[in-house]
Amino acid sequence: MEEPVLNKQVISQLVSIIIPVYNGELYIKAAYNLLIDQNLPEFEILFIDNNSTDNSIILIKDILKTDSRVSLYKESVQGAASARNTGLKYAKGEFIYLFDVDDELFDNALNALLEVLIHNESLDSVHGNTVKSKLKLKSTEITQPDTNKLTIPEPCYWGLRWMTYSTLPGTPSFLHRKHVFDKIGSFNPQLKLGEDAAFHVKLGMECQVAHLDKNILLYFRHPQSTVSNQNKKQEKVFTYWEPLIHEHIPYLLAHEVPLAFKKQVLVRVYGSIPHMLYLTNGFVQKKQLKKKLLQDIKPLKIPIILRPFITVVMLSGNINLYKVYVYYVLKYYMKYVVK
Repeated sequence: MEEPVLNKQVISQLVSIIIPVYNGELYIKAAYNLLIDQNLPEFEILFIDNNSTDNSIILIKDILKTDSRVSLYKESVQGAASARNTGLKYAKGEFIYLFDVDDELFDNALNALLEVLIHNESLDSVHGNTVKSKLKLKSTEITQPDTNKLTIPEPCYWGLRWMTYSTLPGTPSFLHRKHVFDKIGSFNPQLKLGEDAAFHVKLGMECQVAHLDKNILLYFRHPQSTVSNQNKKQEKVFTYWEPLIHEHIPYLLAHEVPLAFKKQVLVRVYGSIPHMLYLTNGFVQKKQLKKKLLQDIKPLKIPIILRPFITVVMLSGNINLYKVYVYYVLKYYMKYVVK
């Protein structure tokens, strides 16, 4: 990874802060005060109401009365993707910051990211470190010190890395130039979850993204969050299937990509299908699901060599057979057959 050369000229630019809100009354005032305390030289805050039924709109309108830099818009299509896209439509800044109302920021986080983009015109985006905690920032022990080292990896590095979703930083740890969204598009409204992962994989494949070794975001893992609620409803493999079929497979088919990216997508496809099938109860239900999954991945098809193993896993519902398939059969296929 090369060390960037900093341009010493500093140019102030407007940052558009986009905040989707769905029943966020517990966090709105704290989020607003937190953003004010970041002391950005120029900014606007765009709250996007996403069908809130609590007092969120009342609280936001109270803020509007005292701060002309704050605006409120409505997005009736449910989901963070649609709400963020509405914010992008109205944003006036040359820099875009996407914040989640229940998260927190470290001191001087946004100015640190802004300084990187101002001083490095070749960069499209920059991100810092995400600290995940079940506690608020003031109660969380911070073990990773800031070095403020800036690194710019080779092309596609982040896209390949972030295909493993657990390595993906939180969306509010990024600052983007506005042209990023013209270049790679916005968030996919088909995705109610995983829209951030799908977007950032594409970002990492196509854009120049730097990493600043500084704590930026406290990702508050409270039990009422959208992700927590979704994880209670179904296994993650079903949730992650959606960005795979709506974003990663279409991207693979439409672009010249590194072999490593192709393998990442295919191993996810050929590993997820038997995983979902063995988790499903009832032969009829398994057959119906298999038909749907094969339709989902078109024009991709399951390779002939893998089909009998997937069928055995499906019929048995045995997790040990699934592990044998993944660790031996699929691993062999990806290593020696996929070129």
